[in-house]
Amino acid sequence: MASKGVLYIVISGPDSIQRAMEGFRMAEYQSGDGTHGVALMLQGEGVEWLRDGDEDYRKEIQTSIGVIHELGAPVFVCGASINERGLTASMKDYQFTKSSAPKRISQVVSKGWQLAVF
Repeated sequence: MASKGVLYIVISGPDSIQRAMEGFRMAEYQSGDGTHGVALMLQGEGVEWLRDGDEDYRKEIQTSIGVIHELGAPVFVCGASINERGLTASMKDYQFTKSSAPKRISQVVSKGWQLAVF
């Protein structure tokens, strides 16, 4: 059975910049194609990318998140993870969907989507 889409889950934060960056790049490239179902979930340390900062790598990752969002792929943010860190489901002018990670993962798997965890 062919996959109907991919949920990219980024759990890597600033201590694993390269791993997180690869996940965002893959999600961005696949979103740009427009023919595949793509969604992004920030969970655990991955929600740290919503935090303000002026580091070059953070700017690059936040740009990628914005592109994914603008290309129409849904961006979900784990509610428990942002609450633990005192963050919101937003980044600059972008508002994302606050979601329960286990529930969202269960939903996409039941619909035949694949998971890619970074």
